[in-house]
Amino acid sequence: MPMRRASLHAPTTGILLDVTAAALMLCCSEKAVRTRVSRHLLPFKRLGSRILFRRDELEQFITSLPGVTLQEAQHNVAVRSGKGER
Repeated sequence: MPMRRASLHAPTTGILLDVTAAALMLCCSEKAVRTRVSRHLLPFKRLGSRILFRRDELEQFITSLPGVTLQEAQHNVAVRSGKGER
């Protein structure tokens, strides 16, 4: 039975994601995802030789990255436009 290649549009809606779907979710290349996995910079699971990601863990990982929340950004816009408190 021939091996099936991952499609360009891997499903990103399931509980478990493959490398292709994780790359789409993280807006980076599959190579970047594999590099981060090898350096243990992303949460992942192994099933035999397959690398899998739990959707909820990737979402938590993204949420924990440094940056500004939506509410903070909206507040900053309001302050800069003179409509908010400083």
